[in-house]
Amino acid sequence: MNLGLTRRNIGRLVLLTWAVMLAWLARREFAKGGSAGVAERTRQLEPGAQYFAVLAAGRQVGLANLSVDTVPEGVRLREQLVFDLPFGDSTRQLARGAEYLISRALRLRHYTRTEFGIGPPERLDAALGADSILELSGTEGSDVKTGRVRLRVDPEAILPAMLPYRAAFGRHLRVGEVFTLPLIEIATGTTRRLEVRVAAESTFIVPDSAVWDSAGGKWVTATSDTIQAWRLDHDATGIPTRSWVDAGGALLRQESAGGVTLQSSAFELVLNNYRRARRSESSAWRRAIPGMIGLAARKRRPDTAASYRDFLILADSSTGLSGMSRALQGGRQTLRHDTLRVWRDTPSETAPDDPRMALGPAWDLPVLDDAMHDVATQVLARAKTGADSARTLTLWVARQVVTDTESTASGTAISTLRIHHGSPDAKARLLVTLARTKLIPARVVTGLAVLPQGVFSHTWAELWLGRWIAADPTYGDFPASAALVRIAVGGRSRPVDLLPLVGSARFLPLRVPR
Repeated sequence: MNLGLTRRNIGRLVLLTWAVMLAWLARREFAKGGSAGVAERTRQLEPGAQYFAVLAAGRQVGLANLSVDTVPEGVRLREQLVFDLPFGDSTRQLARGAEYLISRALRLRHYTRTEFGIGPPERLDAALGADSILELSGTEGSDVKTGRVRLRVDPEAILPAMLPYRAAFGRHLRVGEVFTLPLIEIATGTTRRLEVRVAAESTFIVPDSAVWDSAGGKWVTATSDTIQAWRLDHDATGIPTRSWVDAGGALLRQESAGGVTLQSSAFELVLNNYRRARRSESSAWRRAIPGMIGLAARKRRPDTAASYRDFLILADSSTGLSGMSRALQGGRQTLRHDTLRVWRDTPSETAPDDPRMALGPAWDLPVLDDAMHDVATQVLARAKTGADSARTLTLWVARQVVTDTESTASGTAISTLRIHHGSPDAKARLLVTLARTKLIPARVVTGLAVLPQGVFSHTWAELWLGRWIAADPTYGDFPASAALVRIAVGGRSRPVDLLPLVGSARFLPLRVPR
């Protein structure tokens, strides 16, 4: 082959150079649509604050606000979610605050979550380093370390509150577009691929300011904004969800199947009118909302006589959404359309799950604590099989740890082991931690106890013995009652965790087998 400077070779060189330049230009344009382009477009993001009425079962149960600030490091988001829970003839508040520091390219840098109102104050810190290692650490009270874990994540991974901004500034707001993002699930310390569909476009009229109506004795809309918005269909919250987002990434409305609705409005309408209504009304209607009251607080022990139970799940039809929590299916639970069957013991003919797919590192479990290993070794000295070990640990936690239903009760495994007092959340965490120290795969689950007296929140555990078997360390039941419906893996049984998943749903028992 002649490699000299012939006319043919010169032509080949020109064509090659042209192809390289074309590829470089295409890559540069692609980069504009990627991180570099996002970083440039977020400079248009304006600071501001939004207020939302939080609705469940068609009525306001709380409020939320979201603020956005631009800082030298990027963008700072602040969320505050407040629920009012029934407490005697009045209500008490449970609040969750969150702060996100994200780069101009909308990449997570730091996340802090605080919770207070029931139990000792809790704090979770998450930091994502340049090496794509996410470090999670938790604290209860002023100094009790609840756990710590490090895991590798995709540098583009998001938390649910970041989704509207990624959709807007990533230029995804086109009806019919489908895109995916890596999503961090804090409860389990895992990541998964989140699929988002831009399903529709519409115009919203959102109250911008309010005036006092002395005749009606309440605040009414004074001025409104007309805003173009796009509907994102996704399950970033763990349940099918619709989020309406404007061109600047602001959330206008969010609906979840069987859960809650967030409706943007003026501050006075969200807060002042709600305060007045809350002071004058009874809290009885709140008790009918699934998960508002804890099972242990009602001193109702679920029966263990039935081998299985069937439930008809009715979601809030006003949203038009179908489907429920991702965690409803699997293990001892089988979901067919809107009918859920819960077994006391997972049938042996059931296709086995893979525990690695649903376990996660569980950031709030101190699995390396020496005291935990010593206790587990002592308790299981005579256990011969995995089932013996699981049953023995369940009974030990039930008998040795007093179930504490006071508002100051600890929710951590370490504190519970030290003082032998703890909430159902704490007892479940202690059982799971003890099991993991003996290499038994285990996970904390939260959900509902569906009883004739009502639907109550509860936390228990699931242990892997060739299949998932539920264990309830609050009452010492192994296997646990078929009246316990798993709604989520990880998390806690507080309304701030469960209401977004089941706040407007109903679980109707179909039959009780003998």
